[in-house]
Amino acid sequence: MLRFILYGILIFANVNGQAYYVGDSLVQEGVHAFYNYDFDNSVEILDQARKQYPDHPGVHLIWAASRWVRSQANDPVEETYRVLEQDLKEIKPVYEELILKYPYDPNYKLYLGSSIGLSARVSLGKKEWLNTLFHSHKGFSVIKGIANESDQIVDLQLPIGIVEYYAGISNVFLRWTIDLLGFEPSVESGLEKIMQAANEGKWSWIEAKAILCNLYLWVEDDPMLSLPHARELAYNFPANYWFNLLYLESLIRTNMLDDSYKIIEKMENLLLNLTDRQKEWYEPYLSYEIALFYFKKKEYKKSLKNVKDTIGDYAGELDVILGNAYLLEGMVYDKLNVRGKAKESYRKCIELKNFSIAMKKAEKYLERSFSEI
Repeated sequence: MLRFILYGILIFANVNGQAYYVGDSLVQEGVHAFYNYDFDNSVEILDQARKQYPDHPGVHLIWAASRWVRSQANDPVEETYRVLEQDLKEIKPVYEELILKYPYDPNYKLYLGSSIGLSARVSLGKKEWLNTLFHSHKGFSVIKGIANESDQIVDLQLPIGIVEYYAGISNVFLRWTIDLLGFEPSVESGLEKIMQAANEGKWSWIEAKAILCNLYLWVEDDPMLSLPHARELAYNFPANYWFNLLYLESLIRTNMLDDSYKIIEKMENLLLNLTDRQKEWYEPYLSYEIALFYFKKKEYKKSLKNVKDTIGDYAGELDVILGNAYLLEGMVYDKLNVRGKAKESYRKCIELKNFSIAMKKAEKYLERSFSEI
């Protein structure tokens, strides 16, 4: 779960206030291309924006994020870390100079804090735990300081909301640590702030809606609340495979199976346009959704075949969908009256030890067959 939190919070959702800056429209054009998987065009636009509007508070961090995600779509993992680390080193002194130039504008400090925080993503990927903690703490301390000084930056609600939410579902020690930083460890408060960013954020609304979908689908277990956010994301960014996947799962789990089938067909076509690296990640995700689709239709053998494809080919960095795949495999086995294999699947799910609702369900079904509930 920690991987998901850092990934969602530190791409570039936690940026910029509601104020208008010269160059906003060009930067937003780059952001839109980025989210619609037009990575080369996004980087080209943001390269241009950096040259034309070097004093824009967000352009440098968003440029670094766009280059990082483009690398994720094409390169081995270690190369993606190198690209991000190098770009963060380049933009940090830029923000330090901009803070001196505009000392009364908190957005420049916010972007510096976000840049520092994003360094935690590199450390996390390399499993350098002390560096991860150091950069996270340092970045969030800057962000929290700005929040105390200026409550008018709506986009700030996203990173603060995520920290509060994550602390609210975590162990006592982590809640205590977060409390020392001045955050409120609270699921309710965290969700409220993320929702505010989703509804009112100038830059953060996209990432905030995606994070809400993740939480409602795989932690809060409330797909009905995920559906409107996922639908809006898929509509605005039709080429974004991840957003379409969030929409698809929301549809399946709210029993809108006819609409689900149409999205499955669309996603099978979208696969053709993905890079090899993206296909390696996303094909198993789609297999899971198809397995869930067939499970809802009570076609258990088809569901089992697809969920086994997911587990066998899984190459994603995050393990939330893998956990749900193990859970679904166990549920299918229970429906097929193969209780021994069902228990084995539930145990594999529990072993992942993430914060998804799949863990609790697997523990429940391990004690009592899903077919009996």
